[in-house]
Amino acid sequence: MKPAVRKQRIAEWARRWNAGLTRFLRSRVSNQIDAEDLAQEVYVRLLRIESLELIEEPQAYVYRMASNVASEWRLRARQSKPHSSEELDMLVATTDPEAHLDDEALSQLLDESLKGMSPMVRAVTYLKIQQGQSHDEIAQHLGITTRMVRRFLGQGYLHLRETVLIDRVD
Repeated sequence: MKPAVRKQRIAEWARRWNAGLTRFLRSRVSNQIDAEDLAQEVYVRLLRIESLELIEEPQAYVYRMASNVASEWRLRARQSKPHSSEELDMLVATTDPEAHLDDEALSQLLDESLKGMSPMVRAVTYLKIQQGQSHDEIAQHLGITTRMVRRFLGQGYLHLRETVLIDRVD
């Protein structure tokens, strides 16, 4: 069979059976997009078959192939290692140069704002924001009470709101 005739026959099968084939695949995979992708995979595989004329029951053949494609997909999905949220966050962070520039600009604004604070307010705010320490950890680290940490942190946040947010709006 000539390639043009083979493509035409497969296109006809797709027009005739695609909606049903996609519903069939949808019942075997987790979402509609995967079902549509798998249907496309079926058609790609059909295009690779040299002698379509030997297929006596084309619709049954297409559905059997779809069933096999769905089984292969599920097997690969089970064997693939899911990414942790930290890995995904790292991928996003490394692939978005605009976000990186925004982070650098914000970091510079933050550093400038920290310089305008008193030493104790600066230390508490830095440990909280940059180091992610808890109130108790900051209190222990600086030798002050958690109440003082909250007070200094309130002052630091107020200063940040007044300096960083105003600079970002301008």
